[in-house]
Amino acid sequence: MNKLLSAGFFRLKKNLLFWLSMVFMAIAGISFPLAAYADSQKYGLVYTLEGNFFTSAVFAVILSSVFCSLFIGADYSSGTIRNKVIAGHNRVSLYLANLVICIAACLLMTAAYSAAYLATGLPLLGTFTISAKTVMTFVAILLCLIIAASALFTVISMLISSKASSAVTCILLAFILLFAGTYLNARLNEEEMYPVYDYGEEYGYYSSENGPPDATMIKNPNYLEGTERQVYQFLYDFLPGGQMIQCASGDALHPKRMPAYSLIIAVASTGIGLFFFRRKDMK
Repeated sequence: MNKLLSAGFFRLKKNLLFWLSMVFMAIAGISFPLAAYADSQKYGLVYTLEGNFFTSAVFAVILSSVFCSLFIGADYSSGTIRNKVIAGHNRVSLYLANLVICIAACLLMTAAYSAAYLATGLPLLGTFTISAKTVMTFVAILLCLIIAASALFTVISMLISSKASSAVTCILLAFILLFAGTYLNARLNEEEMYPVYDYGEEYGYYSSENGPPDATMIKNPNYLEGTERQVYQFLYDFLPGGQMIQCASGDALHPKRMPAYSLIIAVASTGIGLFFFRRKDMK
């Protein structure tokens, strides 16, 4: 496996997509603090360093879907994976080597964002206003999320021999997860009660003299309660899409559970991937 890792990291160093992703993440890391500082100077708004620090979660997962599928897909299209199997390399080692390289690449992309963000944000926005413990908790969530996402995309890329098909599947999955997280967030943030105004005849419109009509508070039928809310919250915490949204917003109800959920996804998906890859016909 050491030889496979050495060869893989050598490929990574020469991979154009990897370096383009690193540059993109660095530019994104610079852009957010600059935009926040410009708004604070122009409009007098107050921005904190942590405001967009974990937004890298969204970028990292999407880039992971692109990188994993194309990096592994290139091995399939060139016949390298088949040749390695014929040469006697263990399929488990081959799978795990690709997984490690994909995880490492995606972690490096995230590090590029974080380093650029801090280098720009610290002089402009000051230090974190949240506790060091909270920062480290979200860092753990982010790192485990990247591991889980890389594991999911590695499964798809290792089991689908077609480079184009695996890329489309991985990218589609990344956006499905993101949209699912956005939907779950919207449902969980529904207000329990909302106001209904009775305008009546005399309130065709209101002015500063007569004021707005009285409001009656009505229960929101879309508000989640009981077991249904618990299920939605679990999915929001468990699925990578929900974790992406919570990382980006810096707001999580159960932050300590989320790294464990991500590791469960990573281990389970890797186990499934190994099971089927060992039986995959490489012809």
